[in-house]
Amino acid sequence: MKIWLKLLIGIAAGILAGLFIPNVWSDVRIIEQISYLAVNLGRYILFPLIFFSAVTGIHTLTQKKKVLAVAVRTTVYMVIVSAVLSVLGTVSVLLLAPERIPVFIQESSKITLPGFYETLLAIFPRNFFAAAVQNGNQILPVFIMAVLIGFNLNFDKVVTRAAVQIFESLTAVFQHINSFIIELMGFIMFPMAWYVTEQLINTTEIELFRQMLFAIAADFLIVIFILYPLVIYFATGRKNPYKWIYAALSPSLAAAASGDSLFSLSLQFRNSTENMGSSPESRSVSLPILAVFSRAGTAMITGVAFIVILKSYSSLGLTPAGFIWISAFAFMSSFLLGPFPGTGVFVAVSLLCTIYGRGIEEGYLILKPVLPILFSTSVLLDTLTNSLLSMIVSKHAGLYSDVPLNKFR
Repeated sequence: MKIWLKLLIGIAAGILAGLFIPNVWSDVRIIEQISYLAVNLGRYILFPLIFFSAVTGIHTLTQKKKVLAVAVRTTVYMVIVSAVLSVLGTVSVLLLAPERIPVFIQESSKITLPGFYETLLAIFPRNFFAAAVQNGNQILPVFIMAVLIGFNLNFDKVVTRAAVQIFESLTAVFQHINSFIIELMGFIMFPMAWYVTEQLINTTEIELFRQMLFAIAADFLIVIFILYPLVIYFATGRKNPYKWIYAALSPSLAAAASGDSLFSLSLQFRNSTENMGSSPESRSVSLPILAVFSRAGTAMITGVAFIVILKSYSSLGLTPAGFIWISAFAFMSSFLLGPFPGTGVFVAVSLLCTIYGRGIEEGYLILKPVLPILFSTSVLLDTLTNSLLSMIVSKHAGLYSDVPLNKFR
C-alpha cells in the first residue's frame, strides 16, 4: 500500500473518532498526550538522520563540485517563493475583505524569538558535542556540524577512507530505521487527527473566523493549483506539473495532521528520493536548509492574519505604506522561525502586533480558537513548498532522475 494512502486512512480514522467518540478522557488528556507522543515518535531519529546524511551528502557534492550549485539555488529559490507568497497573502485579504472579528478576552501568551547572540551561542556552543543535545527544535547546529565534517572528509582520501565508510554505513542504518517508522505512519496519524478534531469541535468561536479562513483557503487553492503548477511547468521542462504535487502528497499529509514541520521532514527525506527524483546528496543538503529558513506558507498566512487583526482593532484603512510594511515583515519573519517548527505563524503574528503597537500589542490572542487550523495549513504549505523546491534544485543542479508515476511509493 502506498505511503500516502496509509496516512490518509489514519487521518480519516482519527477525524471520525474525534467526531463520533465522546471525549471520555478529557480530564486526563489521554488523546492530547498520545498525540504529542506520536509527534515525538515521528521525530525520534530525525537529528541523527540529518547529521549523517548531510555529512555524506556534503562529501559527495564536494567531490562532484556541486556544493555551491545546490546551496545557492536553494537560497535563491527560497527567497523568491517567500517574497511572492508574502505579497499574495496581503493582497488577497485586501481584495476579499473579510469582516472584523469581535475582540474577546484571551489569556495572554508571551512569545519571544531568541536573540541574535543567543542564536549564535546555540549554533556554536563552547563544546562541539553540545550542539547535538540542545533544543529538539533546532536542527541548524546539527546541520552545521555535519557540513564542517563533510567538507573535511576530502583533504586526504587515504586518511579519511575509514571515516567515510563509517558515515556512509550509519547513514544507511538511520535511513533504514526511518523507513521502518514511516511504515507505521498510518497508525501515528490516528491520534494526531483525533486530537485536532476534538480541539476544533470544542471551539465555539470558530464561526467568527469563517471569512478569514475562507481567504486563507482561497490563497491555498490558488497556490497549489495555479501558482505552483505554473512554476513547476516552466522549471522542469514543460511537463505535467501536477505529477510532482502528487509526489509530495505523503509529507504534505503528515504536515497537515501533525502541524509540525520537523515531523514531516523525516518523511520528506525518503519521499524526496523515491518520489521526487532528487539525488540523496542533493536532498540531504537542500532539505535541512529549507526546513530552517523556508517558511513561505507561514509568511502568507501571517500577512492574512495580521490584517484581519488590524481591522478588528481599528476602523482605519490600510495605506500603501502599511501594505508594504506588513508584506515585508511577513517575508523577513519567515526566515527567523526555524526554532518554531509548528507554532511559527503564531510567533510571527505576535511579533508583528508587538512591533506595530498602537493598542494591538496583544491582538494576536484572538487567533487562539483557530490556531490548530493555522498551524496545520501553514506547515502543510511550508512542507509542500520545500519538497517542490528541493526537487527543482536537484533538477537544475543535474542531480535528478525521473521517477515514473507508477513507481511512486
